[in-house]
Amino acid sequence: MAHSDEPAPSLRSFADDYRRVRLAEGHASTDPEFARRLPFRDITGRHGASWRVRAFHYLAIRLGLELVRVQAPGGVRVLDLGAGNGWMARRLARSFRVTALDVDAGETGLGALRDARVARVAGDLEALPLRARSFDAVVAAASLHYAFDVRSVLAEAARVLRPGGVLIVADSPVYDHAAARDAAWQRTRAHYAAFGAAHLAARYRGLTRAELDAPGLFRFVAAVPGMMSWRSVLRGWRHPRADARLPVLFGWLR
Repeated sequence: MAHSDEPAPSLRSFADDYRRVRLAEGHASTDPEFARRLPFRDITGRHGASWRVRAFHYLAIRLGLELVRVQAPGGVRVLDLGAGNGWMARRLARSFRVTALDVDAGETGLGALRDARVARVAGDLEALPLRARSFDAVVAAASLHYAFDVRSVLAEAARVLRPGGVLIVADSPVYDHAAARDAAWQRTRAHYAAFGAAHLAARYRGLTRAELDAPGLFRFVAAVPGMMSWRSVLRGWRHPRADARLPVLFGWLR
């Protein structure tokens, strides 16, 4: 892995600098209305196209959870893993029993989630402070690529899922091979360095299907394959470089 020699920042350092960078990028806001309107409207007006993709993916996730309900008639217990400001947890709580977990408990993280229907837990993706077999579904939306150790997160997700439970991975960049992923990581590090926070890249990495499948914990199926833009395809033809796809993957616990 290209950044294997990068020390992982402390969780508090990561959360503080990540919050600062996301606010500067327009991917976060201290306005409570921001989280309430997502994913169908970005009130910052800066990332409407990407939120439209995430809105489509949210609907796919919602449909998948309805299928889980068939095997959990007593109520589907959902863990929103890396919930951020809790926009998804809030929407899912209308139909499911939801717990939102994130490392950031501040005003752009779980602190923005004020909904009595949602249980909030501050914690690390790789060491979940939750009981084994306590969820029917784990949703990792735009969060799995922030793991320092993806295998640990997959193992933790498997631990907290009931037998036959499902892990839904969405909106994390998935590359065809490790070389493309590592090249993208170099670009990510340069991006964070421009904000004086290059260390954030130690907890940001793309994924490959091979590493998701390697532990053998889940049987993944692409519910939404994730398409590259025509510009990415053309750029790859001229200058070979595999850009990421953003699929929605359903992984059934083996």
